[in-house]
Amino acid sequence: MAKYSLLTFCILCLFTVSIYSGDRDNARSNAMAFATTVSSFGNDAYGINPANYDYNNFELKVVKDLKLNKKKTIYVPGPKWEISAFSTGGGYGSDSSIEFYNNYLSYLSIDRYTFVNLFTNLQEVFNFRTNILPGEKTDVNYDFEFNWLSVNYKNPKFGAINVSISDKVGLNTNVNSRDEYLPLDFVYTTYGNKYDLTNVRLNQSEAIAWWIRKYNIGYAKQFNFKNKKGIRSFSFGISGGLVHGFGNVTTYESKLSINTYGIENIGGVNHADSIKGKQDFHTRSSLTDFFQDYKDGAESHFNLFPKPAGTGYSIDVGIAMQISENWRFAASVMDLGQITWDYNTITNDDTDSLAYYDFFITGTDPTYNAMVDDLGGYHTQDTINSFTSDMPTKYRIGLMYQPTQKFMVEFNWSKGKNNLPGNTDENVFALGGEYFILPYLPVRSGVSIGGPGDFYVSLGAGVKTRNFSVDIGTHGVNQLFMDRRFSVAISSKIMF
Repeated sequence: MAKYSLLTFCILCLFTVSIYSGDRDNARSNAMAFATTVSSFGNDAYGINPANYDYNNFELKVVKDLKLNKKKTIYVPGPKWEISAFSTGGGYGSDSSIEFYNNYLSYLSIDRYTFVNLFTNLQEVFNFRTNILPGEKTDVNYDFEFNWLSVNYKNPKFGAINVSISDKVGLNTNVNSRDEYLPLDFVYTTYGNKYDLTNVRLNQSEAIAWWIRKYNIGYAKQFNFKNKKGIRSFSFGISGGLVHGFGNVTTYESKLSINTYGIENIGGVNHADSIKGKQDFHTRSSLTDFFQDYKDGAESHFNLFPKPAGTGYSIDVGIAMQISENWRFAASVMDLGQITWDYNTITNDDTDSLAYYDFFITGTDPTYNAMVDDLGGYHTQDTINSFTSDMPTKYRIGLMYQPTQKFMVEFNWSKGKNNLPGNTDENVFALGGEYFILPYLPVRSGVSIGGPGDFYVSLGAGVKTRNFSVDIGTHGVNQLFMDRRFSVAISSKIMF
């Protein structure tokens, strides 16, 4: 079935992450359970809120007053330039367990001949149903982000400009429960040395895997007011990006109903008198040549800048306000846009019935090969000019309270428009905090409720000086203990 194309792409994702945005690659955001819509500034604001590219980053400094012959604290302007390179982060897991996640991906990677065992071999049917499929419907998610380069320049009069290049690789799929995926109402009938395995029904859920890259430029301007109370500053930011898509494989409404008659083991190989059934599945894919070569069995040479399989755009908008001395509010809409996929595009809408007679279940039998090609949808594939997919649009609102320079706490709400990789259309509420144990040593923590995984605890820390910072953050520490989900990120930047 068309799931094998999906699998090829998923497995490639797993192999290529070692060389490979959103806020998944932002270690500070990971550590605060992604409650950073308000408090991410400069390069840290990329993928979160473009209004915060421009911000008042005055720093406290203790100097000696020569006239009064004593020390005093003054504010000095912070760095104008920020440069980040090779920030990375990723997460994986499922609602069931990480073990299930690994087992399910292993199942997806089986070759198309092994798939036939699910309706010709009773032992394999029970093994798949009992040991692979979950007891309840579950999400399986994998996403990895790599920020190649972010440069943020801030000028008090002009505002701020940010230029960033980042990649995102991801997989989102829902896996039906075993009772939905493979109902326990199939019929096993024996007679003589033969048996029938009938009314076998497989019901797969929607799944999407992709690899996209954003070339992004943004602008922000902060307007300051002299109010000591009320709104002290207002910031507005917007950014736009060219999106290159290198792979998109989507399957949906995938069903198979099949009956196998007269299965008999002859010389160690199963023989079937007949296999009859009907399948109903729909897929679409667009893959750059790298993936096409891999799928066709050719030797592949990875290219960091392959020919795009799709081209699109992404727009981010955001606002931020400083309210009195201690409160700050911000909101943003990220990744508004679409991608048009028009290279190596294939759609498959297969609703045909099938019937094959008198063959051995082995790759050396031409009738068997014809049947698995039929199940793979090779006879119903259509090459089309293009198809479109949305970007993983996300809405964010946050409120921050900062009573001192050492401590801040922030509350966020976020919600995605869709369930594309790295996104969820469920409400997510998050609370995160940051405390400087020493002037150069921040520690962070956060909790979030909602989305895949339901409840997360996050932890992280960093080292920050005037000209350099490095951060590490983990999201879902409690999920790791429960063997379900986990993500980690590391990022750094230089400032001058």
